[in-house]
Order: sequence, then structure tokens, then C-alpha cells
Amino acid sequence: MALSMAGQVAGHAAESQAVEGRNRAKLHSWQQQEKVRYTNAIMDNAEYLNDISQADIEGDRTYKAMMDQWSQEDFTLKKLFSEGDQKIEQAIIEMYENDYAGSQTGKTAGRLAGKSAMKAGQEKSRILHGLMMAKEETTMKKEQIKEKGDTDMWRLHEKIMFAPTHKGPTPPPIYEQGPSSAGLILGLAGTAVDSFGVMQDNTAPDIWSGSTAPAFNTTATNYF
Repeated sequence: MALSMAGQVAGHAAESQAVEGRNRAKLHSWQQQEKVRYTNAIMDNAEYLNDISQADIEGDRTYKAMMDQWSQEDFTLKKLFSEGDQKIEQAIIEMYENDYAGSQTGKTAGRLAGKSAMKAGQEKSRILHGLMMAKEETTMKKEQIKEKGDTDMWRLHEKIMFAPTHKGPTPPPIYEQGPSSAGLILGLAGTAVDSFGVMQDNTAPDIWSGSTAPAFNTTATNYF
């Protein structure tokens, strides 16, 4: 009986330890998963903040490049207008020089002077037309530069449009229940009862006391 009960207690303890070990392993695994999830969230947030900083820098560079190109186009147009003004001024000077020379020779010189004035007007018209076309071309180039800048800015915005999303904490593990102590107690009790019954069955009756002892006549009988 003692060996049987000791075996039951040892088995119960071993099973309890095994369940406890598996539960500890589940808890450790869950804790490690949560640490990894938390670390990844921190890294994702740091990377997102870095992307925002980089996007701000690239945005400033894009805007500066656009303004520099606009300034270059404005300078080119201004230079063309300056050269056009000089050409117009030169055409007017030549016209007056020819007009002055023609005033010394009568009608023929007047006709030549008028021709010179018409030529100067034509030259002026040609120069002004070229300047107007150059202005329209500059406006178109600046619009293209702006559209490219807007596209580049939008691409930068797309990179940081959405902040990183993180998974919520995973639910804790479901632990196993250890063996019931009530079952151990009932098992020990059953073993004790069974052992007691076996002991009763294997015990010899006491012939010297109680009702099981044989009855002897203690009174001497004279058979003779």
C-alpha cells in the first residue's frame, strides 16, 4: 500500500511539473514574441520619422531647383529683351542716319529715307515678334518646370503619406491545467481501502479469544 501510494504521489508530482514546464515554455515564447513586436514597432516608427526628415530635405531641394530654373529662364528672357532693345535702337539710328543723308538730295533721297524708315519698322516688328514668342516659350518652360516640381513633391509625399501601422498585442497563451488534487486524494483513499480489505482477508483468525475460539469444558469429568 505504501509503495502504491508513493507511486501515485510521485506520478501526480511528475505530471504537475510537466504541465508547469509546458506552461512556462508557452509564457516565455509569448513574451519573446511581444518583445519582437515592440522592437519592430519602435524601428518602424524611427524609420518613418527618418523618411519624413529626408522628404523635407528633398522637398526643399526640389523647390530650390525649380526656383533656380525659373530664375534662369527669366534671366534668359531678360537678356533677349535687352538684346532686342539694342537691335531696335540700332535700327532707329540707321534710319535717322539714312534720313539725314537723303535730305541733301531732293525727292530721290526722300524716297530712300522712307524706304529706310519702313525697313526700320520691319526690323522692329520682327524683333518684337521674336521677343513675344520668347516670352511665351519662357512661360511654357516655367509651367513645365512647375509641373515637374509638383510631380516630384507628390512622389515625396507618397513616401510618407501613411504612418506605419502596428499589430496589436497577441493574446496570452492558454495554459494547461495540472492534474487534479482531488483525483490524487480519491486514488490514495481507494488504495488504502483496497489494501485494508486485502489485509483483512489475509489475516488468520484469533483462536484464543473471542467467539471463534473452541469451547472447552473446564469441569473435570470422571469417566471412570
